[in-house]
Order: sequence, then structure tokens, then C-alpha cells
Amino acid sequence: MKIHLQHLIGSAVQDTEGVRVGRVEAVHAHRTSDACLIDEYHLGSAAWLERIGISALRLIGWPSRKEPLRVPWQQLDISDPNHPKLRCTKAELLSLQPS
Repeated sequence: MKIHLQHLIGSAVQDTEGVRVGRVEAVHAHRTSDACLIDEYHLGSAAWLERIGISALRLIGWPSRKEPLRVPWQQLDISDPNHPKLRCTKAELLSLQPS
């Protein structure tokens, strides 16, 4: 499936129970010889800080202890990029986060 990331970035994500999880702020991908494949999506304010350059914020003394909410590519239904939905609950997603 091909999508334009500008339709996805900033979109609010809900889980399978309709609970708001956060907004898509960053997409991490890798390139193959003929495609760009998504590895994971990053949600929430920490992902936004990551996107704008968190290291620059640290220079001015704004510490960041939060990690972005990481969503493996297979856990996000982007069939409608304007309304992405998790394929699991928020609690299940939180249990997948790295410690």
C-alpha cells in the first residue's frame, strides 16, 4: 500500500475501544532497492519533540525524559490515512513499549 505521509502526520489515533492514543508525529522507515518500508510510527508529544530536534531543545535547557509511544507498523491500520486506528487496545500497546 502506498500513502502520502503528509496525510498521516498529525492524524489522531484511536485504539480498538475508541480511546484516543495520540497523534502520529514521526514515521521511522528503511529503504530497500525498490521501496521505502515503515518500521514503526511514533505518537505523542515526545515524538513531536523528537521530530523537531530534541537535541536542540536540550541546548536551551529543556530536559526530555519521555519516550515517544512506539507503534509497530503492523499494529496501525492506515487504510484511511486521515483516521488511523490501532489494531489493539492502548493497554496492549503500552505493554509492547521498550523498557
